[in-house]
Amino acid sequence: MSSLRKYFEGIRIKGRQVHVGTTGAVITVDAAFLKGLVSVLKIFGYFKLRQLKQIFSQKPASATIAFHPQNPGPWFNIWQVTRLGGVKTVTDLAKADYIFAFEDSTQTKFDTSYLSSFGVPVLNMNAYDISKEHVADVFEDVFGYNLRIDPLKHNGLAIQKSDANGTHDGMVITCPIDPSEVTAGQSYQRLVDSTFNGETSEDLRVAYALGTLALVYHKQKPLDDRFGTHYLSVDVPMAEDVFSAQEITLITTFCQKMHLDFGSIDVMRDKHDGRIYIVDVNKTCMPVLCLSLKTQINSQKKIAKALSAGLSQLPTHKKSPDPKTKA
Repeated sequence: MSSLRKYFEGIRIKGRQVHVGTTGAVITVDAAFLKGLVSVLKIFGYFKLRQLKQIFSQKPASATIAFHPQNPGPWFNIWQVTRLGGVKTVTDLAKADYIFAFEDSTQTKFDTSYLSSFGVPVLNMNAYDISKEHVADVFEDVFGYNLRIDPLKHNGLAIQKSDANGTHDGMVITCPIDPSEVTAGQSYQRLVDSTFNGETSEDLRVAYALGTLALVYHKQKPLDDRFGTHYLSVDVPMAEDVFSAQEITLITTFCQKMHLDFGSIDVMRDKHDGRIYIVDVNKTCMPVLCLSLKTQINSQKKIAKALSAGLSQLPTHKKSPDPKTKA
């Protein structure tokens, strides 16, 4: 029960809203939320049955992994992917083959260097900042063209959204705006027009694992809810079916410069210039819950395969940590 309680640390329910303390996100308890909750329960049930089967088969785990400072719940990709890849979760950092710096926050709030004292690979240890502003900086450095705009000088439509991760509060604004309208803690970006059919907005969520673009969640959203999590349809192509070889190289370079070892990135292709724009990075990503259980599990198996292949290339030479060192 104690491990189950850890899944809900920082989460508070107030009326018809769920408040996520680590990110500041506020989720309305509506029909879409309840549908997603049912999907999570189905996925959790699948893994509990899988766990029971593994007990009887007595198949040993391929490796062990520990999470710090947070323990991911079953609604996070990494929780599902490690289990599908045969990687066992342990609570003792000193007994882990790998450590995952798991913190569901926009900017790292703890000293990750402590984790290096255990002498094993630490995933996402240096992914300190996934704010929209930092994402825009790294994107421009890698791709050579910009996403950020100056709302006081830009002419035309633009996007205003929170600099924090996971808030889904974006809005379309008309620029230029008055200096008094500039809001602290907000990011201002160009409007990437991905309305190829004129009726929906296209999003491309890329699952990334240790140098590999494992797959793409190709999502269609309603135009009046393009910043939300309501999807009209989702299919799951491979990266090679969506991006050119050069784009895949650039996306991989971007992830490496973000120090992202495992997570997802949101990419949009502009229908006017044909170029792609990386608009969001998530190091504690969740699955696309509107997919069927079969499609969901098959997708996670592909991500697990990419993660396992990446882990096998990492050194795992352990050393004894200094017991006096504290996080």
